[in-house]
Amino acid sequence: MIELLAPAGNLDILKSAVDCGADAVYCGLNSFNARIKANNFDIDSFREGARYCHLRGSKIYLTLNTLISDFEFDECISTAVEAYENGCDGILIQDVGLAYELHKKYPDIPLHCSTQMNIFSDGDFKKLSSMGFERVVLPRELSLAEIAKRSKIAARYNIETEVFAHGAVCVCYSGLCLFSAMNRSGSRSGNRGLCAQPCREEYTLSSDNGIIRSGHLLSPKDRDVTSYISDLIESGVSSLKLEGRMRDSNYVKSAVVSYRRLIDAYYEGTLYNDLVKSIQNDLLINFNRGGSYTTQFLTGKKENNFLSGEFPGKFGLLVGKLLRVDSKKGTITFSFAKNIPVPDKGDYISIRQDNKEVCSFPIGKIHEATDQLTVKGLHPEMIKKLSIGSGVYLMGHKTSVDSKSLRKTHITLSVDVSSLTIMCNASVNGGINNNTFADYEVDLPVDYEGSALSSERIISQLSKTGDTPFVVDEVYFTGDDSIKCPVSLINELRRGVCESLESEIDYLYERALVADFIAPAFKEPSSAQGTKTIMYTYPCVKDDFSMVSMGADIYAFSVFELGIKQVRQNIIKFIKSTDAKLCMILPDLYHDRTEELIYSVASTLKEELGDSFAMYVDSRVHESNTKLKDMGLLHFISGGANVYNSRSFEYASNNCDALSLSYELSEGEIISLIDSSSSSCDIIVHSEGFIPWMQSDFCPVGGNKTKCGSCFE
Repeated sequence: MIELLAPAGNLDILKSAVDCGADAVYCGLNSFNARIKANNFDIDSFREGARYCHLRGSKIYLTLNTLISDFEFDECISTAVEAYENGCDGILIQDVGLAYELHKKYPDIPLHCSTQMNIFSDGDFKKLSSMGFERVVLPRELSLAEIAKRSKIAARYNIETEVFAHGAVCVCYSGLCLFSAMNRSGSRSGNRGLCAQPCREEYTLSSDNGIIRSGHLLSPKDRDVTSYISDLIESGVSSLKLEGRMRDSNYVKSAVVSYRRLIDAYYEGTLYNDLVKSIQNDLLINFNRGGSYTTQFLTGKKENNFLSGEFPGKFGLLVGKLLRVDSKKGTITFSFAKNIPVPDKGDYISIRQDNKEVCSFPIGKIHEATDQLTVKGLHPEMIKKLSIGSGVYLMGHKTSVDSKSLRKTHITLSVDVSSLTIMCNASVNGGINNNTFADYEVDLPVDYEGSALSSERIISQLSKTGDTPFVVDEVYFTGDDSIKCPVSLINELRRGVCESLESEIDYLYERALVADFIAPAFKEPSSAQGTKTIMYTYPCVKDDFSMVSMGADIYAFSVFELGIKQVRQNIIKFIKSTDAKLCMILPDLYHDRTEELIYSVASTLKEELGDSFAMYVDSRVHESNTKLKDMGLLHFISGGANVYNSRSFEYASNNCDALSLSYELSEGEIISLIDSSSSSCDIIVHSEGFIPWMQSDFCPVGGNKTKCGSCFE
């Protein structure tokens, strides 16, 4: 069964997520994670959370998914080791240098590749497997077909795939957004866990001809894959991930309950459209941006409902129209659509006119009638200002789970009675603790004069596991099925065997690591690295090279520019007029359909320029492009690869001919990093020209339209 993975911003939310049916949770400690502003965990609460998960058959993963400075490495590795020794089932990592170092020292720790590492290429899985990665979180921008393809390839190397199912998305490719880091003070790096969410702000898009549009031009809606649950399960994905470590408990509970119902319905053969629609409404009520969700790129097509519009915050769900108001009674009456949860006292209502909120308030008393509701809670003076026909939106609804539906570990008990004792054996049925076994024995009272307990009574008492992590599926007897003893003795037997089973499960997750590898000190460089001047050209130059600085060794052009025949011909003509080489810039991430363009353009350039077409640039640090290497092209790793420290530099330099360091490093940090390395790999410094603050599948100029041509007007 596919794993349902839930976010946990604190211990209480972790427990709620597990209780509601999460198969696993992910959380961060107080540093080195992409949600530093969340409440997060200390090691004591993490240990308690891990135990709570494991006793109920759930897993717990730690997020160490930020870029790590050299001076932070010892602390970060210690954090990973401490978490693993306290029950962590996997560590989510963005920084390839951290993964490289951690796996060398502690190969027993299972690693998960963060979506921030941007594993788009299907050729990377073999290398990741050798580095200790057991799971890859795939980028949100992949289509269903691309997800299925990568899941199949990953399985060859015993790697699982994980896909984001629900929650907030970035307008930019994960790991490739510098907007927050470069904007304003430059102190809020998304790659360091401090994203200021500049995409949620208002902007103005203008050209030489004036303002094109303004508003929330970069704020995407939240993602929802409820309509594609069957497709994702059948694609071979191992885990569906819910976003939300900054969200409250009710949001997490709502998302977990909703997706639990969908997943279970799929495996039970009861996944019907009416259930999906009902769940979609539940999710919309608890949080959405812009009034609906986006499935982003699952269909393989660019959707026209990607942006939230002017509603980047909580939107709610339209449930009806205002029908009547009575300021004297303090009530409003509004129509109420079917298949929507009836509000509870305390749920918030928002009333809007012309897409603007007039007021919002918590519901007081509720009177329900056919297709309409009358509620109290709004001040009489505000009621007088309302207009009949205004839209009424439900902004939240409390999610509750029946105590009988809480996630617990299923067990089977067997009872063996001798002349002197009662032995109870417990065994776990299924899940991550399957077949874990424990027993407990009590002495029979020799002077007991009461009646014997029937098997039905014994089974009833043994099944009253109450607040324990267990639920009893079956009780059977290996001998007598009636016992002459007081009920209190059976209760003691139940408590004892449950405590014993808890101890056995705790033992499964006891770990003590010893470093298998001691990293040598970094050597002084044996010789100075070579330097080259490379000139990037942004935006595309068309046929005007007057603004391009002369004298560079290498001129770099986007494959999309080079894919336009007229532009390519002018670039070829320009390169032939110089002694420089041509470098083809690949997108740091690209879809499978782009590969045909890349190889077609590369073949044409090689035929026209020969050795003057010398290299290509992308962000792949794990494996170079075999087809392009076979053409004799050198591989240059771009700044988008986030080579941020000595370990990632050491790792990347073994997989390329030249590289650029992270754009987020200062000049002093770059010099220090180069000085500490013994690699002979060429370093290419981006010294002038534009830095790509965002790389995205979404185009704010053309509004996501295909073949719009706006950039060439």
